[in-house]
Amino acid sequence: IAMRFDFVPFFNPGENIPWNRVVKMMREQTNLAEQGDFTTVWLTEHHFAHNGYLNAPPNPIMMSLDLASHSKKIRVGQAPIVLPDWHPLRVAEDVALLDNMTEGRVDFGVAKGINERVTLQFNKEADRRDNEKSYRLFMESLEVILKAWTEDPFTHKGEFYEFPVPGWKETNRFLMPLEKEYHSEDGEYTGMYIHPRPYQQPHPPVWLMSNSPHTYKLAAERGFNVIGMSSPPGKLVSCWDAYANADSLDGTIHKRGDGVGVCAVVYVAETMEKADKDVRAAINGYYEYLSGSRPEGSWTRKAYLDDDANPTDEDLNGEWFDFLMKYELIWVGDADYVSEKIQKYHETIGLKHIMLLQQFPGFDYQKILKSMTLFSERVMPRFDPVGA
Repeated sequence: IAMRFDFVPFFNPGENIPWNRVVKMMREQTNLAEQGDFTTVWLTEHHFAHNGYLNAPPNPIMMSLDLASHSKKIRVGQAPIVLPDWHPLRVAEDVALLDNMTEGRVDFGVAKGINERVTLQFNKEADRRDNEKSYRLFMESLEVILKAWTEDPFTHKGEFYEFPVPGWKETNRFLMPLEKEYHSEDGEYTGMYIHPRPYQQPHPPVWLMSNSPHTYKLAAERGFNVIGMSSPPGKLVSCWDAYANADSLDGTIHKRGDGVGVCAVVYVAETMEKADKDVRAAINGYYEYLSGSRPEGSWTRKAYLDDDANPTDEDLNGEWFDFLMKYELIWVGDADYVSEKIQKYHETIGLKHIMLLQQFPGFDYQKILKSMTLFSERVMPRFDPVGA
């Protein structure tokens, strides 16, 4: 079975430790993953982490470059760049520059982002309390970036942005006569060129982060890929089938499992008991934190299950760890157990791509390295890792 393995580095959630140490840890994890035939290291984006919880890099593009320059072949992805909080022309330039600096090792991951205190500080238009509007801003930003990478000259006029901004006239005599593609007769700047162009042609693979069938359909139509959070098989299948059944613009035919991956909490120890003992408290804490972050209840336990599931009282009120293990939403155990889960999901729904998530609050970093080592030595060889 050809299987793609990616990961998100541990960033010590819940603890504010010096960032030069966090960076060294991320480099160490990335080198370990590269030796183990992982394909991509993915960097998430968070800001203003006074309590250490949202301790991910505030700039996943810059962090991608650091990890790429301290490794040889592993790809670097952003999971995601939260597009509404960025200026799209900056993203287009920075990611194209990253793609050239790494000679094509970039996976370009984007999303709208969740409703938190952050977004409003960067861009009033991006306030995710108005979900519809921030989604339109997200989609327009992505459209601008793809146009900037592929069209020459490029122009754009939308709800939020117009490029070039009207009214600039070129007066530099050295540049005369002006190129007609980029200027009108009277010298107004009417078409733009973005440099550098991406190294990968026509541009780096685009990855959306989503758990909604609507987004999967849209992604397949436009030739994007999607990674979703670990969900019960029914919910994954509804998303993956929306992708497989969509009519892509270039006529590509997808089978279920093509172009999609799942981000899952994975932890491997020598024995089942040791794995439970190591991470139970940290996972309980992490999911309490996550469920508290969505006041509208979209991340309650019922929301993690298939719509027709009937959770028991114990499911709803027991420990998060037991609930998540029962429904196979996390894969925590020895190498045999974790391998069986991957095999099962491959056989039943066509799983071919896993992104490992290991964000355990207050956790011993050495145990993260040990788990990754066991995973790459005892789980991955049972499959056929695609590698970078």
